Amino acid sequence: MTSNSKSPCPENSSNPEPHGFLHPASSEQAVSPTAFPTPASPMAKKLPTTLLPVLALEFYDMGEDTRTRRGTLAAKEIQDSLRQMDVTELRKTRDTEQKQLFYCSIRGHADAAYLLEEDLQQKFIPLHTAGQFIGPRIFFVSSLFSVRSTKDVRKLRIEIQLPVPDGASAIQYVGPELRQSDALVFLALLHMLRDFRTGISVSFQPEDVCKSLFGRYDGNARRQLREHIQRLQQGLLIFRTFSVQLCQTFEYPKTGAWSVALDRQIVEIFSLSKHVWFPLHERMSLPEGLTSWLFTFISSQTRLIPMQLATLRSLCGSQANDKAFSNRTRDALKLLARLGTIDPGWSLKGGQVRWRKPSKD
Repeated sequence: MTSNSKSPCPENSSNPEPHGFLHPASSEQAVSPTAFPTPASPMAKKLPTTLLPVLALEFYDMGEDTRTRRGTLAAKEIQDSLRQMDVTELRKTRDTEQKQLFYCSIRGHADAAYLLEEDLQQKFIPLHTAGQFIGPRIFFVSSLFSVRSTKDVRKLRIEIQLPVPDGASAIQYVGPELRQSDALVFLALLHMLRDFRTGISVSFQPEDVCKSLFGRYDGNARRQLREHIQRLQQGLLIFRTFSVQLCQTFEYPKTGAWSVALDRQIVEIFSLSKHVWFPLHERMSLPEGLTSWLFTFISSQTRLIPMQLATLRSLCGSQANDKAFSNRTRDALKLLARLGTIDPGWSLKGGQVRWRKPSKD
């Protein structure tokens, strides 16, 4: 969305950090769990043999192409440098006409730098590193990416009211039923496209992504990846005055590279909800379902309070009966405790989970 705020005075402009795009967001904007190792577990998935691929535009100037975060930062640094050069020259001149020219030039460079900073905030996924996933908190405390048995037939169309913060405008999801496996692909898209301007179509090799996400590459893996992205493409987040696709464009030829683009306004969801980041490998190692949902739910909390099982079941969208859901929750918590996501002193009694995050000592 375009900001209506005025550009700052030249004197208030500041240079960005040289590698700012690698820094996680501040604690006021996001919730981050404590990092932990991934020990072997019979419930955990086999870790991928490859990381998610690093994508690049086919033709671009890495130094200045503003379709990339790096290029936008470089362009902003250039404008800041030119402005500073004009300030230096302004202090040397005594000629009134020359002073006016320098004032105009300084203002122009300051405005250009301000617009580029706006682009960084409004047209790129929030900052996260190659070892992290990131997502809006409201996605992880709801049934948007639900927990269901693979035997249950997916609903072609559902409507969900997302739990927006107090005072925020309502956001509704309308589209096909999404599950935890779709969440993993969505997180992967946000991750792979994190340093490209939203709305830009970027190519990738389906083999690389399939091996990273599914641990294999064959016809079924290609079909699985294609269907996940197509479901995301059909899903709409409906705001008060506009709608956003979870994935915008997607091309998947029979041979060669595929390409995908995020909706140019997907960043808007991050401005309305705190974002959560967590270790990429840990999320990818977990079995898809209740365990992965609980992992992201726990990661989105600053602290854990006792919760009724019935509340958790409603939040995650599970259709399991009381006994089955209790057993699955117990198994999931055992694994998450071994991984260090929660303190090992958790308990599940009388239909209530009592848990806490690990001590930081």
